[in-house]
Formats: sequence, structure tokens, C-alpha cells
Amino acid sequence: MGCMGLLDLVRDALKKRPLAGIKEKCPKCGTQIDLGMEKCPKCGTYVDLMFSMKCPQCKTQNKLDAKRCVKCGHDFEVQVASSGKQVYVCPICGYKADYFMLSCPSCGVKFVS
Repeated sequence: MGCMGLLDLVRDALKKRPLAGIKEKCPKCGTQIDLGMEKCPKCGTYVDLMFSMKCPQCKTQNKLDAKRCVKCGHDFEVQVASSGKQVYVCPICGYKADYFMLSCPSCGVKFVS
């Protein structure tokens, strides 16, 4: 393999895990993890899921800043505005949880009442 082939491999590896080297606590079990890992070594939660939210209609994972679901088009902002009830934002993943939820449906963190 030539020098350029090796550089391409390194570049591709860095693109896939841009958060490598950054340490955080797993929102599910509290274990210190490297964000470049694929999943938490203790509980198995995938790191990619820690930075996404699940669509309440089709259960597809979406980016935290998504306005609509990439699969079904569900409007996340209309859902929050139309409810008229208090909405909580998960401090770990940013999921907009309804007032009655005891834990985040996206990352599993328990809410303190």
C-alpha cells in the first residue's frame, strides 16, 4: 500500500470518529467513556445514540437539532408547541420529553422530580 493509500485510511478513520479522545459519562450507566468508542463497554449503549433523539412516531434515530424526522417527516417542533403542557429537555441528549415522563425515551436517563 502506498503512502497515499495509508493517508486515505487514516482520513477515513478520523471522519468516522471525530469525537475520539473526548471523555464523557455514559448517560445510562455513568461509566467514563471515550466518545470515539462505538459503544459503552459496561452497558452497551451506542455512543451515536447518545447524540440523537428517537422519533415518537416511527422510532427512527434523528440528530438532536432535527426539525423533522428523516424517515416519516414528523415535525418535532409542532409536537412541542401544540401540546400546551410543560415540556422538559433532557440534559444529556436534548430530547424534548413530555411533562409526565419519568425517564428519557431516547437515552434512558432518569428525570429527577
